[in-house]
Amino acid sequence: MRSLDSDYRSCIQSSERVSWRLDDVLPEGFHLDFGSRILPDELTATESIGCLSDREKLLLNQIRSNSYAHLFLFLEEYAVALAAHRAGLELHGNPMHMRALLRFTEEELKHQQMFTRYTAAFARGFKVAPALLDNQVEVAKAILSKSDLAVLLLNLHLELMTQQHYVESIRGNDRENLDPVFCNMLKHHWLEEAQHARIDALEIQKIMARTPEALDSALTEYAELLAALRGTLIRQLELDLQTFERAAARPFTEEERKEIREAQERSYVWGFIGMGMKSPLFLSRLREVAPAAEKRVLELAPLYSFN
Repeated sequence: MRSLDSDYRSCIQSSERVSWRLDDVLPEGFHLDFGSRILPDELTATESIGCLSDREKLLLNQIRSNSYAHLFLFLEEYAVALAAHRAGLELHGNPMHMRALLRFTEEELKHQQMFTRYTAAFARGFKVAPALLDNQVEVAKAILSKSDLAVLLLNLHLELMTQQHYVESIRGNDRENLDPVFCNMLKHHWLEEAQHARIDALEIQKIMARTPEALDSALTEYAELLAALRGTLIRQLELDLQTFERAAARPFTEEERKEIREAQERSYVWGFIGMGMKSPLFLSRLREVAPAAEKRVLELAPLYSFN
C-alpha cells in the first residue's frame, strides 16, 4: 500500500490544520438559549405540520435538534471502535496509515464528548427531560458484527451525509435565525468528519485491492445496516413524540398524532438515509470503487426517498 502513503499523509496534515479544542467550542457548563429554532426546517420538517401552533413547531424543532445531536453521539460508538480496529490492523504494519487512523479514533471520541455536553446542556434548560435512546453499545456491537467493508460503506455514507447537512442546510443559512451555538458545533464536527470520510474511502480501497470479490456481500450487508438504522431512527422518533406531548402540555387527537408522526418519520428517514444515499460525493466514491456499487445503491435509494 505504499502508493497510498501520500494520501494518508495528506489526511493527517489536513486534520492538524483544522484541529480544535472541545472547550473552545462548547465550554463546560454552558447554557442554551431556547428562544430560536436550532436546526433548519429542511432537517426537522416541523413547519409543514398544520395541526401545530408556532410555539409547538418551535418546541418540536428543538426536541428534534437535541435528538439529532444525540444520534451522532449514539452512532459514533461504533465509529470509534471501527477506527480503533482498523488502526490495530496496522500495528507493525504501515505507521503512516496507523497514525491517521489513531487521529480518526481520537477525534471521534472528542465528538462524542462534544455531543454529550450539548445534550446535557439541553436537558438542563429544556422544560421537560428529553427521552433518548440508551442502547448504543448494543447497537454498535450489532453493526460491527458485519464485515469491515460493509461497516466502512455505512460510515462513509453517514460522514458524507453529515457534510451535506451542514454545507447545504446550515452554513450560510441566514433565513431561519438558527441557534449559533448549535451551528458552530456542527461546523467543527464537519471540519473533522471531512477528513474521516477521506480515510474511510482509503480503507475501502485497501480492502478492495486485496479482496474485490467481497464487494457483493458487503453491499448486501450495507442494505441490512440501513434497514437496522431505520429501525433505530423510528425508535428515537417514538421517544421524541413522548417528549413533545409532555412539553406541549395538551392532548393531541389520533388524527393529529398521525400527521405529526408521518411528517417526522419522512424527515428522519430521508435526512439520515435517503439524502446520504443520493449524496453526489457518496455516489462518486462508490463509482471509484466499482460502477456496480453505485448502481446497487441507486436501486435501493427509492425505499428511503420522499421527494
